[in-house]
Amino acid sequence: METSRSLKELLSLGKLERLVMEYFLKHISAGEIVAILDLKEEVKKRLSLGEQGLVSEPEDAVIVRELYVILASLIKRGFLVYNNGVYRLSDWIISALKSKLGGLYPGRSKPIEKLVE
Repeated sequence: METSRSLKELLSLGKLERLVMEYFLKHISAGEIVAILDLKEEVKKRLSLGEQGLVSEPEDAVIVRELYVILASLIKRGFLVYNNGVYRLSDWIISALKSKLGGLYPGRSKPIEKLVE
């Protein structure tokens, strides 16, 4: 267990990384296909609302590729775990959420800024 880690690390994430982490903070875990489809649609929605800097191009294939790169990076950095086609929050984040919130509360949005207050 990585007890020395802090949710404050989430503040250093880039825009797309934060979007992905907020998705997993809300859902805790998700199958690969569902996560990619949900995240792609969220990126497209935000792009249509004028948000800049999420992805290099608004094409579906580019969005999906960049999401996979971000997911791999978040796994490598210990924020997410991937096993048998399912992404989920790392154990240290799950423990931190339980400690901070008193439970995981799947389906409830948990903005990063509120978690680190």
